[in-house]
Amino acid sequence: MTPLPPPIVAALDALGSELVSWAQDHRDSPLADQEQAVLERVRAALPALLGAVLGLSTRQLDPGLRGLPQRCPTCDQRCPVQSWRPRRVTTICGRVVWERPWYVCRGCGHGWSPVDQTLGVGPRGRLSAGLQQWLAELGAATDFAEAQGWLERLGGVHVAKETVRAQAEQQGAALEAAQQAASAQVERTRASAGPVEAAPGQLLVETDGVMVRYRATGWHEVKIGLVAGWADGALAAPSYVAAREGAAAFGDRLLAEAARRGALEIVGWAGGRTGAGLAVLRDVLVLADGARWIWTLAAEHFGARRELVDFYHASEHLWTVARLLESEGTAVAQTWGAARCHELRHDGVEPVRTALRAARATTADGRKVLRRERAYFRTNAARMDYPTAKAAGLPIGSGAVESLARHLVQLRLKRPGARWSRPGAQAILTLRAHLASGRPLPRGAQPPAPTRAPRAA
Repeated sequence: MTPLPPPIVAALDALGSELVSWAQDHRDSPLADQEQAVLERVRAALPALLGAVLGLSTRQLDPGLRGLPQRCPTCDQRCPVQSWRPRRVTTICGRVVWERPWYVCRGCGHGWSPVDQTLGVGPRGRLSAGLQQWLAELGAATDFAEAQGWLERLGGVHVAKETVRAQAEQQGAALEAAQQAASAQVERTRASAGPVEAAPGQLLVETDGVMVRYRATGWHEVKIGLVAGWADGALAAPSYVAAREGAAAFGDRLLAEAARRGALEIVGWAGGRTGAGLAVLRDVLVLADGARWIWTLAAEHFGARRELVDFYHASEHLWTVARLLESEGTAVAQTWGAARCHELRHDGVEPVRTALRAARATTADGRKVLRRERAYFRTNAARMDYPTAKAAGLPIGSGAVESLARHLVQLRLKRPGARWSRPGAQAILTLRAHLASGRPLPRGAQPPAPTRAPRAA
């Protein structure tokens, strides 16, 4: 068996001595005290252990290679070692310090260390990639001060609240920049900007909106989108997008996500592959609350599609009429509303439209509401074929995206006292949507510099 290297032996020996000493001084202590004592001492030993492992695993830190020249990454000139400089990085194991060779090119003046490149640490980076990911995920999940506290209690790593904010927003901004580039590419090429992660079963797209309060400018709508498969009567492999932006820009964003899930895949050809043949794209079910911008978006971006108004949203319109015709809570209003909802669900929209045409209001305001509701059901009649959808095993309610409004947006951005800058809010929205979609944060890429916009909790 290969003997353990002295640096690791020294760190483990010091840890063992600390544990034995504590045990001898605290006999018959409660389990809670003992587990905390062991945890604290193991955490204290982690930086030395990680430093020893880095020294063993990184070739450029081998003392036998101290004098080897390296080629400048800028001009390719061979350069000797100028000096050995310390590097301090906070990691998920604590703060680690090591010395590495430092080179300065005499030709172009560029200074660098190949150890930094090997370990994936930026020239001025003070945090490891692993800790950056922890901070981003914690900052996306809860307010930055609370995230700082959880990291210290559970991970034993102390960073400032501002560091949590900066990392979460930087990671989110990097993802947002990538998403914007993907949206532009899909709009230009009409093909997925990356590998297709095809959703199983029926491809489903749902959209909604939720209001968020911004610093200085007040309340604004954040649009949210869900793209998923519908298989065996259940939602499958959902992914998400969210942004405060106009319908056109959000349409491009949602199309890029749908393309990533297979919406622009060619599943067949109409009229043959040659001559006047047209590509047939994958069928998409668009399920939403009936806002006009949603159907405009669907018409512009999806080929073969089915559109369906959320049944429960349509039902609310029927209950509006029921309360108009009779006092709310009366047996007549209850009976009328329940009957119309049953007809809509099981017989389709035509019996409902017949009942609406027969309805009468006694006031000018009532007649105005009745005209509006008749127009709503007339405009969306083709999107209310619930019997056919149910027979095909398709969903008729957009509860998934409505739940998303709460879990993706409200639980983080609408915490008490929160006031967001637009860039900060978008960074967190994009980061939360990315993580909720089950996608890992990219490693190695340096996020853009943090914004100096007003901050939120």
